[in-house]
Amino acid sequence: MYTYRDSLGNMVSIYFDIQQEADDVLVIAQFHDAWLFTTHKTRGIEFPGGKGEPGETNAETAIRETMEETGAKLDKLHIIAQYEVKTVERTFSKRVYLANVVGFVNQLDYMETLGPKLIAGDLASLVQQNQFSFFMRDEGMQVVIQEALRQLKSNNWR
Repeated sequence: MYTYRDSLGNMVSIYFDIQQEADDVLVIAQFHDAWLFTTHKTRGIEFPGGKGEPGETNAETAIRETMEETGAKLDKLHIIAQYEVKTVERTFSKRVYLANVVGFVNQLDYMETLGPKLIAGDLASLVQQNQFSFFMRDEGMQVVIQEALRQLKSNNWR
């Protein structure tokens, strides 16, 4: 477990063992040598993800949210982390998946995003750029990214 205080002052705990189903999901996905992102209309560039619908599993949410926000079809999902954020208003959890993109389907509407954005390069460095959402530049995101890269190198998730 990794615990820290985020830039908004919230306590965040990151777990690398499987927890109960989370409130939200986040998907770190690759398409060939590029990383899949989307541009949120107000926050900037982010990984796709979002909240589950009633009766939906986290894996189903990850597949649906990625399709809605980017049009990407995902291959196997692999859980790499889960984090819990304690704000003044509420406590919520987010499950982070690693996935491969196997193709794209054009969407008429990409919901609250501007659609898919593929960017090649060093993931840990990319997300530190100013055009990325403040969530992406968070200390905890670097910890999650390092775990994703570790698992990619070990090929455990494929």
